[in-house]
Amino acid sequence: MIDGQQVWYSKEIPLNNQIVVDLGANRGALSQFFWAAGKGSNTVVSVEPLPQNYKLIEKKIKKSKAKNWLLERCAVSDHLGEMSMARQHSKKYGWNSMNASLMHSSQSDDLISVMAKPLEAIVPNPTVIKMDIEGGEYVILDKYIADLTTVNTWAVELHMLPDRPLSQVLALFTNFGFRLIAAGRDANSASGAWVSVPITPQLEWEQIPVTSRSREGREFKMLHIIARRG
Repeated sequence: MIDGQQVWYSKEIPLNNQIVVDLGANRGALSQFFWAAGKGSNTVVSVEPLPQNYKLIEKKIKKSKAKNWLLERCAVSDHLGEMSMARQHSKKYGWNSMNASLMHSSQSDDLISVMAKPLEAIVPNPTVIKMDIEGGEYVILDKYIADLTTVNTWAVELHMLPDRPLSQVLALFTNFGFRLIAAGRDANSASGAWVSVPITPQLEWEQIPVTSRSREGREFKMLHIIARRG
């Protein structure tokens, strides 16, 4: 059974004969969806730095017997080197991680050093990029929206950061010929189905509802977008 995000992706992303890179693959659920949706026609590359997660992806790949589903055990960056990651665990979502330099505090976070690779060293010619890397997306977008001309679709979970206006990153996409939609929720759907909402670079974080607040009162906001070229 596929969830609301996967249903949304299946409607809005080309998923046949694609080279799909899953940045921040976590436990591999979306990677598996991308591989299954293509019925063998897609090459899927899962990129995940945490051993707790990529070992689960290894099992999924082995069980699927997929020869065109690959795994990169690393973080993604704009340069080659090591990255300090803060990892957290929850009963609901399992292990998650983010670049430690983006954390407000390291309290209760377990730090781990992982290999980081530039995107072109992982896959030089992707056509679809899904990215959920907990605030690290801006380094990738700044460099690769212009450089990776093979990409027809970006599917990104954007996270609110103090120095990154939402309008600024949305304009990056439109300046290079991408059209934008965001994920909304259908209020009349019992399952909370995801629906497509056209957006423009005039959208700001002030217009996005708060997802959660930290104990210190900091607001957490995020926005799922799909950017299609043309």
